[in-house]
Formats: sequence, C-alpha cells, structure tokens
Amino acid sequence: MPLLSDILIFCRYCAIVLLDWLLHVGLGRRFTPLTEASLLRDLSLNDRRLLLSDSLTGRWWYQGFTQMLKCYREDDTCSVAGRLGIERRLKEVIKNRLAISRRLPTVDLAKCPVKEPIFIIGPMRTGTTFLQNLLYQDPRNTTPLFYELMCPVEENTDAVKAGKDPRVLMLSSLLDPAYRRKRLLKNHHYVQAKSPHECLHLFNNMGIFKFYQGVSSNTGPYRDWVRARTKEEMVEAYRFHRLQLQLILLARNSASHDQHVILKDSMHGLYLDAILAVYPDAMFIHTYRNPCKSLASVCSILQQLTSCAYALKDIVVCVHILGRDVLDNPLFHAGNEILEFRKNHPDQEHRFVDIDYEHLVRSPMDTVRQIYDKFGLDLSEQAEAKMKEYIKENPQNKYGRHHYDLETYGLKEEEIFEKFRDYIEYFNIQC
Repeated sequence: MPLLSDILIFCRYCAIVLLDWLLHVGLGRRFTPLTEASLLRDLSLNDRRLLLSDSLTGRWWYQGFTQMLKCYREDDTCSVAGRLGIERRLKEVIKNRLAISRRLPTVDLAKCPVKEPIFIIGPMRTGTTFLQNLLYQDPRNTTPLFYELMCPVEENTDAVKAGKDPRVLMLSSLLDPAYRRKRLLKNHHYVQAKSPHECLHLFNNMGIFKFYQGVSSNTGPYRDWVRARTKEEMVEAYRFHRLQLQLILLARNSASHDQHVILKDSMHGLYLDAILAVYPDAMFIHTYRNPCKSLASVCSILQQLTSCAYALKDIVVCVHILGRDVLDNPLFHAGNEILEFRKNHPDQEHRFVDIDYEHLVRSPMDTVRQIYDKFGLDLSEQAEAKMKEYIKENPQNKYGRHHYDLETYGLKEEEIFEKFRDYIEYFNIQC
C-alpha cells in the first residue's frame, strides 16, 4: 500500500508540473499563483472580516503573512512542489486563526493557567530535541505535540472524540511519504505527528515563519520585516502564543494543565524580555555547543528542505546563500542575544540553567538531575525509569549518522569564532 500511495502521489505531482508549465508558457500564469486573492478565494465575507480583524493580534501579523507570500510568488526558481508547500502552510495559517477565533468564545482560559513553564532556548542542533523528548517522559511534564502545534484547534470535535483526529491523519499522510522519498531527512530530524516539537509553528499563526526564511533564497525583505518587530509586538505575539497553548491543553480533557509545560525553540532566545512579560515565572534551559558544528548541522538540514522546493541546478546556488543566511539569522542561533540579556539582567540568573551538549550526550541522566536541582523539581522513580528507557531506545544516530561541514556552505571557522567570541568565552564552550 505505501508503494501504491507513493506512485499515485508521484503521478499527481507530474500532472500538476505539466499543467503549471502549460499555464506558465501559454498564459503567463501559475498553477499556484500565490496571491492574496488565491488564498482568500474560498473564504466567506464574514470569515474575511474575522481574519483581518484585531480580535487575536494587531494587523501587523498580516504584513508578515503577505510579505512571505510575495517573496515566494516572485521567486521564479522555486519549484511547483515548493509553491504547493508554501500555499498549503499559508492556508493552514488562515484556517488556524479562524478556528481559534471561533473557539475562544466557547472556552474559559482561566481554567488552564500556564504555571512555571520551562523554555528550552538553546541554538538549533544543540541537543534540544533529545532533551525535550527526555523531559517529556516525566508524567509531571507535558509538551505540545507536532499535530497540535501545526493546528492548535480542531473543529471536528466528534472525530477527535472518536480517536480519529483529522490533524494526525493528515500529517501522517504527509510525513510518511516524505521520509520514504528522502531518507536523509529521517537521519537529520525525525518528526512524527504525535511527537513533541518546536514552538515555531505557533509563530506561523502570527506571521513569523522561521524555517521558510531558510528554504527560499528570496526572503531578504521578509527577514528584514521580522527583525523590525518591536518589543511591544513580540509581547503581543507571546500573549497569542500562551492563548494557543491554553487551547491545546484544554482540548486534551486531561490534567495536563497541572503539569510543567516544556517548550522549545531557538527563536525564544531572541525574545526573553517578551517571554517574561507574558510568562513571569518562566524558567530557561540554555543548551550550548561549538557553533561551528551546530551551524553546519543547521545548514545541512535546511539544504535537505531546500531540495524539496528547488531543482538540482538551483540548489547549488541556494546552498552558498543559505550558509550566509544561517550565520546572520539569530532565529537559528540566538547565543549572542541570550548572553546580552543575561549580562543586562543579572537579577534573572536564577531562571537559567546552562547545559553542555557534549555532557548531555555522554550523561543524559546527570543532565536531567542538574536541571531538576536547579529548578527545585522532584525526579520520581517512575520518571527516572521512563527516561532511562527512552535513552536506551533512542541512541544517538539511531536512524543513521548526520554528516555535515562548514565549507559546503561557504563558511569558515574563523568568522564564526569571531561572531560568537564573547558567547564562547562566557560559557567556556570547547571548540
């Protein structure tokens, strides 16, 4: 059945490619036009008004949404698959905001306060995924799962109650064929519909798209827009982050809102002021690693994603642009920003615990005890047993070794050491 499904998907894609080519050559149009009109076409007038209202956040989110759309629309090298992918995600964002707006009047968010959340804020590829999954083994902890992050509200509640959540089915149908077609993706970063994941997907619903900046080589204007967000706007963004998180926890119909919530994303390190304005009792786990290794690993993952959206001849050009973009984009590595915040706010040091990637890999349970001791948490025998079982079943390189190097992406160790010199010295990072 998987083989037949893959064949049907391939045939459908070939038909779309052919149709796109005919439209492009004959009429100067595209199968996926990526315009505001094409994305909003199926919405009723009331839904359009609701989408563009200030009911959830200010209209600044829509500026980012349309700026990202424009970048991909004007990228002539982006493949049909890439255009389909961005169209699907942007339509999901529209659907999410509308579903959230409709759900809010029916729930009482006060029943689900988020107390003492734990944010894993280390740069990408510093062991954050492994650590989030490891902490999730403790029954006293919880974390949003991939399908919940991609779609915080499912309006088909009957299907959810029947154990056939449309979000899980939809994402599984997309992920499984993708990993069969590109097995290296599984080696680099394996995601399942019901696995813990990063907050970046919640920020998509605010017009902030982290990964889509690294996949296209035409997103410079959009990156400038993201960097121009004010502290006030990011406080508003984190209020919406908390709102989405509360809706996720309420929908579980369990005691999950009494647990410590483990949240993870490298971009959190950029916005510590905004986080504390919304989550005043937040705690932070800062994982660190030689930035030469972590950034090369980020580049490798983005290269794999880029290959899903570009022809081989264009990927060669994109790869060299990609390396520079990753180095210059603090959404992927906010080490300098984390250091600046901590130097400027020594009174907040009690909130932070620093975790060496190498020590996490060598002694994961010692790392867990270090975190629990710092935050005054109790590590139960049940939690310790579940964590040890997870470590045993998920050794490093379980799905194959991830190979990467800086030179492929036009980067040199010297410039990385110079950019992160203070960060490396302050945390005594071994390079």
